[in-house]
Amino acid sequence: MHPLLLNELAAARIEELRREAARERVALALRRPSPVARAARRSLHGFGYLLVGAGLRLATAGERQQHAGRSAG
Repeated sequence: MHPLLLNELAAARIEELRREAARERVALALRRPSPVARAARRSLHGFGYLLVGAGLRLATAGERQQHAGRSAG
């Protein structure tokens, strides 16, 4: 083959590999959430546990007050 043709074929193959790598990077980014999204999810998850814990404490405190009111009355 002619050297110029080989250079063109090599350049086309390099460009094809670059496009393929870019597609794979985009596909990988879509499958894996960003570090910011993961941190936000952990933060919201922790906040949810905090709210549930506070709600349980309030519910049990109210339950204890009702029992104390019955025995005093």
